[in-house]
Amino acid sequence: MGNEAINAYEKKPYAKSAWVWYENSNGNTTALNEGEAVCYDQDYGTATAYDGRRLNRVETPDTTNAQYFAGVASRAYAATTGGQFIEIYLPGSVCNIWLNAPATSTINVSFFTFDVTSSYEGFFRYEGLPGVGSAIPLQTVDRSSTAGLCMAKLMEGEESGGVEVVPLVDNDAIGTLMIGGSTLVTGSVIGTGNCTYTLADATSVGLRKKFKVITAEVATSDLVITVTNGRTSALADSALASVTFPDSGTTLNTEITLEWGGAWCFRSATKTLPALA
Repeated sequence: MGNEAINAYEKKPYAKSAWVWYENSNGNTTALNEGEAVCYDQDYGTATAYDGRRLNRVETPDTTNAQYFAGVASRAYAATTGGQFIEIYLPGSVCNIWLNAPATSTINVSFFTFDVTSSYEGFFRYEGLPGVGSAIPLQTVDRSSTAGLCMAKLMEGEESGGVEVVPLVDNDAIGTLMIGGSTLVTGSVIGTGNCTYTLADATSVGLRKKFKVITAEVATSDLVITVTNGRTSALADSALASVTFPDSGTTLNTEITLEWGGAWCFRSATKTLPALA
């Protein structure tokens, strides 16, 4: 009969761990700091074949696997050609996460979500969506200039989907984004024309998508997100065709969250903006 007691010296935090095979698609691994996130390679092998490795192989987080968070490295691991076994702490654990600038943590305040942005894959920097892949800090520590460890509780529940940081594009469309998770918008000021993006339909019921402006740089023109199929509410008759972050009122941390249920349905947003149409 199993139990989930600490079963150790009373200062030892509660943690659940597992040994998994870590290997990226190129056959190599990148070095991991203690507390860095990894995701399951959930489409491993031939799609039509049964393959148990899809939930015991992990890889570096990216836009294609961000919905399959596995856990965080229990210790530092060197890069290894051909892959290697690593121990990870699973959701629900109390452990260290690797916190990177501009993050500054206050014990039990807000949370951090793993990143898939280039050069920051697996690091915790910003707040995305709550759930698996996000962590509540259990330590007050300033990592605004130097990356390092932070004690935290790995959340459970829905998949957070990770975060990606994407620059605004002046008078043009943003490229490919994660279909779920959080897209954090920053970068150049929009000048001569709108920055646009078309949000495609999802294929998984319950998938969440968050857009958030993490700098106050929307100016002169708008950020306009076209919603392929959407509703202002799961119970409303009015369609949701677009989400606009206007230059006239968008400020730091303006955000919206949608959820897929046959259409993208409004779930939550900041008080006055973005504008829905």
